Amino acid sequence: MSGLRGHLVDGAARRGVGDERPGARGGVGGRSAADGVDWDGALRLARLATPAGPRVPGAVGRGVVALLRRSAQDALPWAAQITGLGFAARRAVGGCRVLVVDRVGVQRANAAFARALMERVPEPSGSRSGATAIASRSVATGAVAGLLGLVSARVLGQVLPAGPGAGVVDGSGFEAAGDAAVAAVAPPGVDTAATRMLLVAPNVLRLQRERDLDRVDLAAWVALHEAAHVLQLAAAPWLAGHLATQVGELAVALVGAPKAGGHRGPGRLARALRSGVAAGPGAASPLLVDRLDAGERERLASVTAVMALLEGHAEAVLDAVGPGRMPSVHRLRAVLGHSRGGAAGTALERLLGVEAKQAQYVDGAAFVRAVVGRVGHAGLNVVWRAAANLPRPEEIARPEAWLERMGL
Repeated sequence: MSGLRGHLVDGAARRGVGDERPGARGGVGGRSAADGVDWDGALRLARLATPAGPRVPGAVGRGVVALLRRSAQDALPWAAQITGLGFAARRAVGGCRVLVVDRVGVQRANAAFARALMERVPEPSGSRSGATAIASRSVATGAVAGLLGLVSARVLGQVLPAGPGAGVVDGSGFEAAGDAAVAAVAPPGVDTAATRMLLVAPNVLRLQRERDLDRVDLAAWVALHEAAHVLQLAAAPWLAGHLATQVGELAVALVGAPKAGGHRGPGRLARALRSGVAAGPGAASPLLVDRLDAGERERLASVTAVMALLEGHAEAVLDAVGPGRMPSVHRLRAVLGHSRGGAAGTALERLLGVEAKQAQYVDGAAFVRAVVGRVGHAGLNVVWRAAANLPRPEEIARPEAWLERMGL
């Protein structure tokens, strides 16, 4: 018997997520907010603290991996048929890599992605040094480890865009041949490691067994949900950069000069991470409520609105599935509901403190359903053309306002 665990690293990760890379510290010779965390140490702690998952015979584990990979292959054209984003699906074939991973793979991916984002944030001026800095870094490292472990133990699937942290996870521990097959059909010059769809084998298996769900239908459900996110990024190549910029500006606010008596630099980051981990159902991160000024809260509201749109769109894709193609779809809806595929929320969402706000995602689904009900997916797809077409925070609850602004 063995756990669903593989060695999920390529060249970059074999060198260690914490290794130096050219220009990785907020500019040549500069230091960044990422220096406030020992990333290799956080990964070691997360791995030690996170169970590998269900222990199964090797043949069962290989069967789960094969099923998830087949489901992912079917999901992209299926999602494109539902949404009318055929052009995005054709683009995604050459720009998306499907990786069936274990929990360590998810931890590596999220650590690399978060670190790359934080490397774009300059280290705040006046950061403490000496013993205080070492203590703050240790606290931040432990908080990152807790966040990575929490997400990796619960998320079923995740899509990471091209750009920060790309290429640090590889599926060779499960099935390298599948990635070679993707590369074989990619157009010349296209980086097949760009957008990555991660499907977390031990977590899917655990949920299937705990809730007695149909294994084929559950795999298809998870893959279809993630395929919707892949299409979003392919339909709007500017979207990942837009979100990264918005989140980067929020990160600058979080680690920048504190209010009187507040924490700064790594200490402030540690508080953000701890609050993201500890936020209970229905509770926002206290750090964001207390520390962001009006302009920063407005930016956070914009990021949350985009996240609501993306999740609502994925929910609307699942709405179109009927029992003719997924026989147990009604039971899956009853069990998973608006749990976003049963996920705990990505590390980014936990850090921002918006993951627990399920009402935001319910509103996002309501927004998409209202728009699709009025103008179909073809009308909704206007949203992917430019950042100016994204719904504003107040429009999520008032889809008719967005329709009017778009002239639909």
